[in-house]
Amino acid sequence: MASVPGLDAEFMQYWLRLSSGQKESLLNVAKNFVGLRDRDKTTVTDLRKEIIQEEREKYLRGEGQSFSWEEVKNLARHKDQRNAF
Repeated sequence: MASVPGLDAEFMQYWLRLSSGQKESLLNVAKNFVGLRDRDKTTVTDLRKEIIQEEREKYLRGEGQSFSWEEVKNLARHKDQRNAF
């Protein structure tokens, strides 16, 4: 197993090669990972609300993917196609 300073150095090599958007995405993953460990009292409902709020904020900033009403209806009818996007 690598030492912590060694892991930090290796991580930074990859970090420096990421775009700004990739860095933001990875930072959110890290925050969520650490947050999940710290949230023993948090319910699944609370986590869902947080995810929905994060997605809403991304949408309002014009980030991520948006769907037309027809696409939403189609995804609701065909659950197997939901992960295709």
